[in-house]
Amino acid sequence: MYHFTHNFFDTNPHVISAIDLLQAVHGDNERFAQLIQLRGEEKPNIVSKIGKAICYEIPQSDWLGKDVYFSLNTFKSHRRISDDCVRLNALYTDLDFYKNGIDLIEARYLIDEMIANEEILSPNIIIHSGRGLQLIWLMEFMYYKNYLKLWNRMQEEIYKRFRHLNSDRQAKSVTQIFRLAGSVSSRSKSIVLAEHLRDARYSIGEMKEFLLPELPSVKKDEKVVVLPSAEDDKKPKEKGVNHILTERSLNHARLKDFEKLLEIQPVVNRKTMLFNYAICAKALGMEEKLIERNLQIFNSKFYKPLPESRVRGAIYSVNQVAYKKTNATLIAELNITLEEQRQLTTIISKQVKKEREQKRKEAQRREKGVRPKGEYQADRKQLANDRLNALSRLMLEQPQLKNNELAELLSVHPRTISRMKSQLKNET
Repeated sequence: MYHFTHNFFDTNPHVISAIDLLQAVHGDNERFAQLIQLRGEEKPNIVSKIGKAICYEIPQSDWLGKDVYFSLNTFKSHRRISDDCVRLNALYTDLDFYKNGIDLIEARYLIDEMIANEEILSPNIIIHSGRGLQLIWLMEFMYYKNYLKLWNRMQEEIYKRFRHLNSDRQAKSVTQIFRLAGSVSSRSKSIVLAEHLRDARYSIGEMKEFLLPELPSVKKDEKVVVLPSAEDDKKPKEKGVNHILTERSLNHARLKDFEKLLEIQPVVNRKTMLFNYAICAKALGMEEKLIERNLQIFNSKFYKPLPESRVRGAIYSVNQVAYKKTNATLIAELNITLEEQRQLTTIISKQVKKEREQKRKEAQRREKGVRPKGEYQADRKQLANDRLNALSRLMLEQPQLKNNELAELLSVHPRTISRMKSQLKNET
């Protein structure tokens, strides 16, 4: 049987054996864990043992055959049912990304990207289950009865964060089982691998804070902010202050965007601009006299100011109805182009918002040392070429070696050796 104890060419986190996998998940467990082998229409082969002893089953039987699974949580008896669960060992998710047309290299890159961007904490273990990936975050002791509700909430959040990789909604149960490293998936005909990324288990508080952060509250008696003058903009800004995006701060930012539009738009819809300016000033809680004064100042900046009656008319209109407008509405009314949106702060379309988010994430990735996708794929291609060259050398130096032996030396599946030989033959 093929064992994954080392890999000469792979630069990813090291691959571990079935025994190492079970020790990582159940090594400190005093209650029952299970090994299960599905056998088609026949009754499955099941063994239940104390968690820290379950790994000793591997050398004693054919647990590295087809369709072998292990339980992730532990139970008080031989029965793997929710009511008998004692300890919640881990959080996990099962990713069927191939159903979305995503290949393994792309999926692995996207997971690395999420970790780099702090969208998810690094999993302790990633299982290559055949066609998909199974991610495991090992947890410090979580007593089932005390932490089940919290555990379910965290499981749901992990499921949501991986929807773009087609996370399996069904793979969130207490009784969940994952494929065992070194076994064979009958669906994909491939050997299951397990990557070990992290030793330390996560604390309950650490994982809860990351997955379920408390939302900041906004006080109802917030002070009203008046429209800043030109002198206010020259004052030094406070550093280290986090601003919560509220309706007030949104309208404050829109006022600044209106000022910017006056500078960058060749032709401004003066009446519509003045009216929307009045809406935002009113939403900020300004008194009518202050709104009128600011509107007069704003109106005077037009290439051709509107009559005073238009200013009073705008104030009268916003006093009658509480207007609320979306960015899409403002963009349409004020004819703001994409190029103009890119110079604004908050009156932007989804496209511009996405562009900014991509740039922000790209900067974070580069800062944290995550390689560009093209470079990552180039390295994977180089890895494949290295393996091909190594196979070519082995075939010349030791022609008596069989496919299984070559696969063992190169840390790949025997079927991969067949494909590589075909490729060498075609190149010749």
